[in-house]
Parts: sequence; structure tokens; C-alpha cells
Amino acid sequence: MNKKILSIALAGAMFVCSMSGTTAFASQTTTAPQQSEAQTTAAHHSESTASTSGTTMSAKEAAKKLKAQQDELEKNLEKTDAKLKELEKSSKVTEEYIDTLDQKIGYINEQLTLLENKNQKIQEEKKALKKKIDANQKQVDALQAEVDKAQAEYDALYSEFQNVYTAYCFRLKAMYMSGSYNIFTALLTCKDISSFLTRYEMIKTVSKSDSALLKEVNTKMAEVTNKKNGLADKKSAYDKKKSELDSQKKELSSKQKSIEQNSNSIANKKASLATDRAESDKLLAELTAQNKQYTEFRNEDSSLIEQVESEIQAVISGVKPPEEATTAVAGKNSSKIDKVDQSGSDVYSKSNAVLNMTYPVPGHHGVSAGFPNYSSGKYHGGIDFPCSIGSKVVAAQKGIVITVKRLNYSYGYYVMIYHGTDAQGRSVVTLYAHNSSILVSPGQTVKKGDPIAKSGSTGNSTGPHSHFEVRLNGSRVNPKNYLS
Repeated sequence: MNKKILSIALAGAMFVCSMSGTTAFASQTTTAPQQSEAQTTAAHHSESTASTSGTTMSAKEAAKKLKAQQDELEKNLEKTDAKLKELEKSSKVTEEYIDTLDQKIGYINEQLTLLENKNQKIQEEKKALKKKIDANQKQVDALQAEVDKAQAEYDALYSEFQNVYTAYCFRLKAMYMSGSYNIFTALLTCKDISSFLTRYEMIKTVSKSDSALLKEVNTKMAEVTNKKNGLADKKSAYDKKKSELDSQKKELSSKQKSIEQNSNSIANKKASLATDRAESDKLLAELTAQNKQYTEFRNEDSSLIEQVESEIQAVISGVKPPEEATTAVAGKNSSKIDKVDQSGSDVYSKSNAVLNMTYPVPGHHGVSAGFPNYSSGKYHGGIDFPCSIGSKVVAAQKGIVITVKRLNYSYGYYVMIYHGTDAQGRSVVTLYAHNSSILVSPGQTVKKGDPIAKSGSTGNSTGPHSHFEVRLNGSRVNPKNYLS
């Protein structure tokens, strides 16, 4: 019995030695599972990379294309800067210099568009990543709580085991100190039957106690082992999720830095753009003043242009053709009309006679800027006729005034006239801009050649001129094709 107990005690001692350090124990019991998990993760990563290779390649191609666009724009800017320096040697107040400067402005605008689009995309990616980080942070916090709880339970259980094991060790030590003294010796050396029975009962009680203590040691040993394995699993899950979270936070930080760098570039380019625009407008004003070929400044705020164009399209789309309308009614704000008549002769109905127009400023046929572009290549939706302030502006064809506007930007003081429809049923509208005063009102009928305004330089204008447009179904066309 002593040998059996000593054997079990030796096994217990070896177990305690292996339990001497929490970290050491964890590393011993989790090595194989971690290797297996690492292999599984590597395999999963390989599969994931293979399954998403198409997406990754597309992203790389997009980035490569964007880089090529940026490089091309930089080259174009270098060329225009070099050309500007060369032209500057003779004079800045030339059409060629201003056109080149406007080209530079166009390139900078393209760069701004690319940078702003890039920032917007990164912001969207950042927003999506932030959601993942928040979700993973919750999981990491939950796993940390589980690890802490499991660690506390393990520590408590291990403490209980140590108490039981210490008691068991005292018992083993006592047995060892007795040497060869055993149960038979103890019984045979009794002097009488009474001593024999008393000693026998004592030995039986001690033996029973030893068995219970040994059983408790084994039970605690198993509990500690299970708890330790569970703790190792939780730590492994926590470490994996924490690593993923740290990687995402690093990626988020990188995206934020990219946004900040792009924002700095945008700010610098906008400052450069403002300077170049101001110089372009100043030089254009000087040039047009020298040659009396007045036109519009080419660097007006695009948002204002879009706003005015939207208003014009709303007016045109709201006008009914003569075959449907019955009355001409002024709008609520008295700056446009809601309906257009006529079944009579005030406008044309499906007749190409409507396209036979007269020049908007009698006696002024010279053009300072034509359709559809300025000399710099920027879009110009009409024709500019230089003329002195106060020159008579007339209706190019008979019709009904549908809009009168007085703006301090864009078209300035302008008038729109509806003339009816051509043979194809397209609505025909003319527009007269930059006037110094307006002589007609919305809903008023006019005849071909009737005075409708006096020329000027209101709105976006370098000097006195009349800007004239022809719109078929709302789309601007070349007025030259319809003037005679």
C-alpha cells in the first residue's frame, strides 16, 4: 500500500512541478493547438487571397490609372509653366499668354477633382473600417472579460489544489518517516486483543482518510487541468482578435494621414488657383480694354453657372408650345411667365421661319467670342458682340418675353424670349445678356427688331457687349447659323 501511495504521490509532485508557472503551463498545453490554428489561418488566408485576387488586381489597376493621370497632369503643368515664362518675356497682356494661363487653371482644376474624389473614396473606406473597428473592439472587450474571469477561476482553483496537495504531502512524509513499519507489524506487536482491535480501527480510519484525500487530489488535479486548457483557448481567441483590431487601427491611421496629405495639397492648389484666376481676369480685362473686344471673364464660380443654368432650363421646360397653350400669363414673381399662347401670330408654330433671325445689336456684327468655345478652349454657349454702353438691343425674332432677370453675376441683366416651334417641333428661345437696362416685362409680346434692352457690362463681363444665345429645346446652338 505504501508503494502505491508513494507512486501516486510522485505523479502528483510531477504535476505540481508542471503547474509551477501559469505562463509556462499555458505554453506547454497550447503549443499543438496553436500550431494547428496557425496552419488553418494560413490556409484560410491563402484561400481568401485566391478568391479576392480579381478584386485586388482591379484596385491596383485603378490606383495605377489614377497615378498615371496625376503624372500626366503634372507634366502638362510643367509645360504650361515653361511656356508662360517664355511668353512673359514679351508681354503678359496677350491672348496667347491668357489662353495658356487658362489652360494651367484647367489642369489645376482637374488635379483638384482627382484629389477631392480620392479623399472622398478614402473617407468612405475609413467610415466602413471604423464600423469594423467598433465591432471588433466590443468583441475584444468581451473576450478580455472572459479571459479575466477564467484567470480568476483558475487562480482560485489552483489555490484550492495547493491546499489539498500540501495536506497530502504531509501525510506522505509521515508514512515515509515510519520506514518499514507497516500494518502487519502494528497489529502483531499488540499485547492483547483489546489493543489489537483498537489499533486495527485506528489503521482502518487512517487508511480511509488517505483514500479520500488521494481522491480529492486527483479530482482537483483534473479540474485544474481542464480550467487551464479553457483559459488557454480563451487567451488564444483574444490574441487573434486583438491582433486583427490592431491591424485595422493601423490601417485607419494610415488612411487618416493620406486624407490630411491630400487636404494639404488641395488647400495649396486652391490658393494657387485663386491667384492664377485673379491674374487671368486682370489680364483679360486689360486686353479687351485695349482692343475693345469685350467678352466674359472665364473663371466664374461653377456653382453659380450651374444655378443659373438650372433656372433657365426650368423656365424653358415649363413653357407650353403654341399648339397647346391658350394664354400668356405672368408668373407669380413677375420675372417669368407660366404659360405661353399663341394660336395667333405672336409666335411660330412648327415653322422654320422662326429660325430667320436678325442681329441682336443693329450695326454691330463683329464677334469678340464665338460659339462654342473661347480661344482658350473653355465652353462659351453663345456669341459676344462688342458695343458701347446703351446701344439698342432688339428681339432677333417675334415672340413673347418669358424671363427678365437682374443679377450681379453670370448673365447680369438678361432677357429670354420664346419664339414658338420650328418645323421639327423644337422650342426656340433666345437670350440677351449683360444689359445695362431692360425695356420689356414677362408676358409681353414683341416683334422682330423691337427694342428690348440697352447694352451694358453687368454680371460676369470684361466690358460693354451683348451676349446672344439661341436654344433649341433648351440646348444651345450656334447663333451664327440663324442670323441674317
